[in-house]
Amino acid sequence: MKKRILAAALAALMLLPLASCATGDDPADTSANTNSAEAGAEGETDFFPDIPKKDYDGAEFRMIGWTEPGDWYYADGYENTENKTSILNNTIYEMNTLVEEHLNIEMSYQTVKVVTGHEVFDTVYPQIMSGDDPYQLCTLHAYYDYPSFITGNCALDFYELESPDYDQPYWNREVMDMLSIDDRAYIGLSDLCWYSFYMIYCNKDLLKDANMKVPYDQVRNGEWTFDLFFNMTTGLYSDNGDGTRNDKDMYGFAGLWDGEGNAFLQAADIYVAKKNDDDEFELTLYSDRFVEMYDKLYAWSRDESVLCWNFHSPEYTVDFKKNQSYFTCSGLGTQYLDAEFEVGILPLPKYEKSQASYNHVNWGNNMIIPSSIRNKDMVGDVLEMMSFYSSTLVLNKYYDEVLQLRVSEAPDDRDMVELIYDTVVYDPGIAFLDGNSGLANLVYITCFGIRENNPNIASYYQKNYKIAEKTLNSLIRKVQHNNSRS
Repeated sequence: MKKRILAAALAALMLLPLASCATGDDPADTSANTNSAEAGAEGETDFFPDIPKKDYDGAEFRMIGWTEPGDWYYADGYENTENKTSILNNTIYEMNTLVEEHLNIEMSYQTVKVVTGHEVFDTVYPQIMSGDDPYQLCTLHAYYDYPSFITGNCALDFYELESPDYDQPYWNREVMDMLSIDDRAYIGLSDLCWYSFYMIYCNKDLLKDANMKVPYDQVRNGEWTFDLFFNMTTGLYSDNGDGTRNDKDMYGFAGLWDGEGNAFLQAADIYVAKKNDDDEFELTLYSDRFVEMYDKLYAWSRDESVLCWNFHSPEYTVDFKKNQSYFTCSGLGTQYLDAEFEVGILPLPKYEKSQASYNHVNWGNNMIIPSSIRNKDMVGDVLEMMSFYSSTLVLNKYYDEVLQLRVSEAPDDRDMVELIYDTVVYDPGIAFLDGNSGLANLVYITCFGIRENNPNIASYYQKNYKIAEKTLNSLIRKVQHNNSRS
């Protein structure tokens, strides 16, 4: 990679404050971590990874995944424009350059064209089997290919790497431990990952007209719950005058019900699968808490103020930007920046006040290290530094310039986004559903149940849990067998 970054620009970027995505002791506390990155001068450093400047003699660090260059992990070059896309691209390029110059390596990224979802594994596997060291990092979709990598002995245990400090806030060790098998962390999560979350957007103008406040204070106090969310979104329907419920009417909540519906499950601290006391995975979805939660969610979805539609065959939809719904659920992004009304951001609600944390399940990328890598020291150093700089450089630029959530201009919404990033969770049920139809159906239980107008979810669960359990246990036994032979 050509080095075209001015030293002054790099130094300025390195002074940006640290933004953590790991869960803190108090998940309701939205205050930012104010540690600074390496400033380049002695005495100005609060923290920097314990990785001295090294010379890997131009070794290649090759990544492969679904994203395009400039989107998150890698950028081809510096762009002399000022739009949001180029600003993020340039920050990523600067991160890459900082790591390259510190370690004397060359970074590259290969984007695969997605057709079946298995293109990363299909590309990497033959080269691993041939004994080559083709890639040092694979960034995968939320659920494709993990079983193939792990059962095929193609995934390295992250904990074999010595450089990463997994207790630092830019790593999500809690989730990595939860997904580990035989104490081996085959799946990695850090701020380097492109996370994809579902959260709540609200129309501040409509709420003001209805004498309602955006519940920022309730969020901070841990009181933003399902019941409060349901109360604020129901009883708000109004017909446009034609006597027919359609896309011209006003709704309390209107939105696509797909991954959005799934995310309400983990938001309520309910997981399809978890580890038991014997460190083994088991299905944990069905419980009194789940039944009670689903009953409430189902009753809410039947209110005339609530419109949830199927992506594949919607009767009609309502665009949030058309000023016809008070709330919607959507992925964190830039899709509402051009709305003609003031938009507010909120986390997904907790199920109840006593719930320990807000939870936002990642439907974006996680990481796999191919088992074929030959230079573990180099890979560990790169991942530690990229995770650090993603936290200190990329996320801050993403908040400020891409999402336009500068602290000075949108302090409440900036707090909410930082809280969302601070409460990243994952579900082993999602990680291991590839090739397991029963598990996939359970992961989508709150999505399909609501869309199919199913008031009794017990029968749906019964149809799927046996095959889900059998296939999950088979996967784990195969991994344990492979480990016993190694």
